[in-house]
Amino acid sequence: MGLPMLVNILKHHNGGGGGAGGQVQSSSSGGGNAGGGGNAHVTAFDSSDVAQKKVHATCQGLGLDVRNFTFASSLNQVVRTSDVVITMLPSPESCKAVYDEMLNNEDVKTSLFIDCSTNDPNTARQIADKVNQAKLAPTSNAILEASNPVYVDAPVSGGVTAAAAGTLTFMLGADSEIAAKAAKPVLSTMGSRVITVGNTVGAGCAAKLCNNLVLAVSMAGVSEALALGERLGLRADELSDVINASSGRCWSSDTYNPAPGVQRDANSGELAGVPSNLAYDGGFALRLMLKDIRLANEVAEDGSLPMAHVAEKLYEHTASIVGENKDFSSVFDVVYGGAGVKE
Repeated sequence: MGLPMLVNILKHHNGGGGGAGGQVQSSSSGGGNAGGGGNAHVTAFDSSDVAQKKVHATCQGLGLDVRNFTFASSLNQVVRTSDVVITMLPSPESCKAVYDEMLNNEDVKTSLFIDCSTNDPNTARQIADKVNQAKLAPTSNAILEASNPVYVDAPVSGGVTAAAAGTLTFMLGADSEIAAKAAKPVLSTMGSRVITVGNTVGAGCAAKLCNNLVLAVSMAGVSEALALGERLGLRADELSDVINASSGRCWSSDTYNPAPGVQRDANSGELAGVPSNLAYDGGFALRLMLKDIRLANEVAEDGSLPMAHVAEKLYEHTASIVGENKDFSSVFDVVYGGAGVKE
């Protein structure tokens, strides 16, 4: 998701607007200057040479002007040169490690840290406390007019497709209206909706875990229904039409259908580029879905999420068969033995 998010920031900058740097791959973070105007500079960091080459190739293919875009050689360079930093990392542990490294710096210029990772709310608050304790360098632009940097959590929803289209939804948790107001225009360069939830850091992550719990359960439910339909002699595409015109409709049925050969482009009628049409490659990896379900079960503490526990077992079994990098919609094939539509 980091690559298309970064590309949209660069597109926004190419159009004359400001922006903030974005993480290129899940193991890195990025930063850049905030605000409007054509002189904004975007900086990204990724420890992978392959990821960096992919960014340059993508920008070249899109004809983007990259004269105001650079890759930093270190995380320290990012916070020494950026007014706003956006991070997107695969786990709470990696997120804490990256922030520890960035904040172990006496020359922090960054006023606003926006974390788009999916973490548990407690991790978000712990990182916020560390960020708030850091001191801004005298050379900082102090865009929030504070002596300390500020952290907000803003996990995303919409998947790779929405990231590429610039239509992501951000769930924003912030300790102040000033911080939320500063983050919104930056996030709007990558998404179509920024929804402020709660009135504290960690609320964004709480909303994301709840949303992904719904997603995990609904995908399993759609897969189970389509597989049952096939056993009863129904075609998966015809049954999907029924579901999508009825009360069972959901994102897993009408936008990200798990049955191969069903999801089609609304305009061309051709097969859509969803994972179920691509041997379940790409999309939202099982390892990430499992991370989110496990976090939801952990924060519930009392085991009061029976559907989440069942979903965790289903996706664990799926990952054990096809590997944790396949898309989570592969549960249709692995658990339920669904066939889909073959012309």
